[in-house]
Amino acid sequence: MISETIPAETDNEKMCLTEIEMERLIDVYGDHLLRLCTLYLKDTFLAEDALQDTFIQVWKKYGSFQGRSSERTWLTRIAINVCKNYLRSPWKARTDVKDLTELAGPGRNEFEQVDSHIDVMNAVLALKEKYRIVILLYYYEEYSVKEIADILSKKEGTVLTRLRRGRDSLHQLLEPKKGGF
Repeated sequence: MISETIPAETDNEKMCLTEIEMERLIDVYGDHLLRLCTLYLKDTFLAEDALQDTFIQVWKKYGSFQGRSSERTWLTRIAINVCKNYLRSPWKARTDVKDLTELAGPGRNEFEQVDSHIDVMNAVLALKEKYRIVILLYYYEEYSVKEIADILSKKEGTVLTRLRRGRDSLHQLLEPKKGGF
């Protein structure tokens, strides 16, 4: 394979991102970012587009990565920003959570078997965006509160409050209906 250099320019400096390094970023973080975009956007096709746009942004802004956070945290922040921009778009589309189960795949915690937890996933996806994203990052992606605060540019206390309120909302959505069954 020929190692081609892809320039990534910033205002103050010019850094080079090799083709091999870009491939490494895609190999290491691609699946993680695609799952995150899919869960954030609730649309598998839109998520694929968001993933491509995320890596375009990574290529453009690689020179601005200063290492203050982990590479994974930095890439996640870019992906979330791209997803937010997609949600602002008037042509955004929605799919049912059942379409997400194939792509979401097995996680490492509560969402390990998405097919058996459709109700939980529907409830998470029904949360307000500010609660949904912290729940997904904390439980599904297993970020720490500090890492989530860095990703969202919020204080740790704000993240903790959103986690608590998100869990409370989930509890209300999932608690058995009174007088049912």
